[in-house]
Amino acid sequence: MKSALFGIYCIVILGLLIRAESNTLPLLEKDLSFQELPSPVHGATLTYELSSREARSPQSTYRGNANRSGLAISSGDHFNAFQLKWQVPQLNNGIHRASKSSPAVDDQGFYVADDTGFLRAYDWTGSLRWQFYSGVSSRGIHSTPLTDEDSVYVGDYAGHLYCLNKDTGAIRWITKTGVTIGSSPFMKDGVLYVGIELAKPDGYLLAVSARDGKWLWTSPLIGNHPHSSPALTLPHSLILMGSNTGAMQAYELDDGKARWSFTTGSDIKCAALIHGDRAYFSSWDGFIYAVKADTGALIWKTELDKGGSMSCPSINADGTVLAITGFMKNFVLETATGKIMWEKAIAGRTSRAQASPLIISYAHQETVVMLCENRKICVYDLKNARELQSLTLSGDFSGSPVYFKNQLFLATTGPDGLLVFTQ
Repeated sequence: MKSALFGIYCIVILGLLIRAESNTLPLLEKDLSFQELPSPVHGATLTYELSSREARSPQSTYRGNANRSGLAISSGDHFNAFQLKWQVPQLNNGIHRASKSSPAVDDQGFYVADDTGFLRAYDWTGSLRWQFYSGVSSRGIHSTPLTDEDSVYVGDYAGHLYCLNKDTGAIRWITKTGVTIGSSPFMKDGVLYVGIELAKPDGYLLAVSARDGKWLWTSPLIGNHPHSSPALTLPHSLILMGSNTGAMQAYELDDGKARWSFTTGSDIKCAALIHGDRAYFSSWDGFIYAVKADTGALIWKTELDKGGSMSCPSINADGTVLAITGFMKNFVLETATGKIMWEKAIAGRTSRAQASPLIISYAHQETVVMLCENRKICVYDLKNARELQSLTLSGDFSGSPVYFKNQLFLATTGPDGLLVFTQ
């Protein structure tokens, strides 16, 4: 009897809850119909201990520089095998699958952001100097930090852009820019430029003062998320940035006004590479493109493996050769024509690779560092595709290798964490 009464009671309560939901749902839907704004709204910046330095210049930037070359110059004559120097275990243990942040490295040490929300600074002995915890997003930090003489800049997956004291990790300034920042900033003449994501989905390009975080300008809304990091073509005073709209768009450096747009067949996820008067970039439509940097006019396009590339291209020292990772293969191409010189499958790969290659130029040899298996990095001779060394990992690798003064940095997912190799 008691069981029957309890069952009837549960049914009545469930009916009342369903009725309440039915009555309030139309009101809820009406309340959630927000007005769509035609352009980004400039945000406020909270300032704390600002730097006294007026002039500032970048010391470490994603993909090596503002034109995102993916090229490192070594002081050595030829390639020598890498040896593990030290590691910082257990990085990137968050659940979000976006490409992970790459380390920022300069003469004062190295700075590692991960997808659990920490940004940590280490000295050149591998000792922890300080750590900063954003604590506002379960998806952590995927933007690669940028450093200058006395500050570190990074965006998190909750849309905050931070400037931290390089010596202590204390906040200099913070500004809320949007819903997410997945792109990595570059700096020119003391101004930071970074892509911002909004919820609709939408997004825009933002310029802020590096010293105090003051908003200088925003581009028009672009219509979808800019996971791609902005790149600078200085001779034309343009910033190029791709997005999930499938378009590579150019903006004026001074005010963010749109100059030109080149449309591909799918999302653009990684930064354009600018070299001379050309821009090179990949798309999820399966092609790599070369366009005129000042007009967006197509020069050539080359089909990679089907499934689309999430990789940024890299260029060699004399600008004649490109390296890029496709869906499940690596490619090396001629910059003049887009002709594929050689290609290699990523062994055991069943899903789209997310890592980007790095070209290292020695005095008498050039090499390319690439993901060659699910958990292995290979170093190839750029000219003849000969494998010179492989580095086995215990976790996944989805960022960009970083090379600084004959040392190689790999920020992996899981037990390996950050691996630092030396030659």
